Amino acid sequence: MLERAGQAVALTLLSERSRRNEKRQAETALLHELRRPWNVDEDSARRRAHELGIGVLRDGVLSEAAPAAWLPVVVRWERPGADPLGEHQGGGAVLDALAWALGRERTTALAGRLGAASVAVLVPLAARTPQDAVVERVLTAAEQRLEGAWRVLAGVSDPESGMIGAAARLDEAGMIAEAAVSLLARDGSAEGGPSQDGTVADHAARQDAVRSGSVRSGSARRRCFRAQDVRLRGLLAMLRGDERVQMFARAELGSVLDVERHEDRELLTQFLACGGNKSLLAQRIHLSRPALYGRLARLERRLGVSLDDPESRTSLHVALLIAEVEGC
Repeated sequence: MLERAGQAVALTLLSERSRRNEKRQAETALLHELRRPWNVDEDSARRRAHELGIGVLRDGVLSEAAPAAWLPVVVRWERPGADPLGEHQGGGAVLDALAWALGRERTTALAGRLGAASVAVLVPLAARTPQDAVVERVLTAAEQRLEGAWRVLAGVSDPESGMIGAAARLDEAGMIAEAAVSLLARDGSAEGGPSQDGTVADHAARQDAVRSGSVRSGSARRRCFRAQDVRLRGLLAMLRGDERVQMFARAELGSVLDVERHEDRELLTQFLACGGNKSLLAQRIHLSRPALYGRLARLERRLGVSLDDPESRTSLHVALLIAEVEGC
């Protein structure tokens, strides 16, 4: 009897896994069709999503009404202590964890593999839903489900009223997620608190989110990113390794990139951080103004540009950011 019971349990588990895999394949197929909508229209896409159990839940029941909007999200993952996003084998575990987290959040989503280390997600939203708070809670719960095996983050684009429009924004969400990965690789775990370039949520905003319940107080690491979070550093992070970008930085900074010119590089960084205000810079680095003017004059000669020119300062600032992203 015990043997037959064990066989019954094994068959039940296999059947459940088969149904889950079939549903996941159907969701992935629909996602790819939505991204290239030659043979699918909005009504049929929404109907197919509803048949898969995807839509707005009201009191735990799938509503017949169309969602107010669809939120495009791309989730990426990394294994702690390893190179970011190098392990494509985490996809199945991440999808399982996301499905569990969505159920815990009492919401649904159309989710499927987008690439080797990313998952595309379209989240149906009811009116006045706090978008980023929902994503942040789902990611936090999914990471807890993964029990530390994987860390997750997401790029989020603007919501659209239709599924096809939202699917068209997945590429943008993917770029945001990729940029966020690069930024976090540079900044470490990116715990709550301000970074110099504003790419990490400030402490006050995070405390407000904790008090409102949108983010758990025990987990301060940022997981949900939008375009305004990654900004210029995000763009440069996505261009990392491009020889043209590296050539621009070398042309702008020249010998300042040399190790023995560390003081020049630090002076230029501080000067640009002060917005070109020499009086403020003199106070910040505790140097007399005549001595500072002499050092800046020598720096200008090495760079071959005028530091009083706004366009030159902009170019130099971008070049320094490139050097930082490239690890030069």
